[in-house]
Amino acid sequence: MKLKNQVPNVLTLINLALGFLSIIFSFNHQFTLSAVLILVAVFFDFLDGQIARTFYIESKIGIELDSLADLVSFGVAPAVMMHAIFQSDVLMIILVFYVLAGAFRLARFHVLKSKIEGFLGMPITVNGLLFPVLYFVGANLEIVAVIFVVSLVLMVSTLHFKKVI
Repeated sequence: MKLKNQVPNVLTLINLALGFLSIIFSFNHQFTLSAVLILVAVFFDFLDGQIARTFYIESKIGIELDSLADLVSFGVAPAVMMHAIFQSDVLMIILVFYVLAGAFRLARFHVLKSKIEGFLGMPITVNGLLFPVLYFVGANLEIVAVIFVVSLVLMVSTLHFKKVI
């Protein structure tokens, strides 16, 4: 396999590493850094897909890696960050369902990818923008909880979302 064909996979792995580091920083109560890392992961998620499509180097391994990275960076990392901030049992229960909804949404995406145009259900990557912004604006527990519930419902919904980028 040519080295240039691995560029998107390396970018995807950087996305995954950023999500993992975000989780570590959340454990250490460094929430600003955690939120920034999630935002940077969004950039790498965008970049890996753009490069793969532009240079026709999409691969099955790349597609699988992308989903794993997205689940960590835009599912688990925001959930861990918000749990570490609020330490709420009710929010923790919501977060379990949020992560499960993100996993389901990513699995469904792969099964239906060739059958639909755009996205069925809200892409999990949206959460990589949404929850860091909520952190930076100082959203309270109630707002965060409601938005997690709305997000998880939208991810598993059958609503069609157009591809923006």
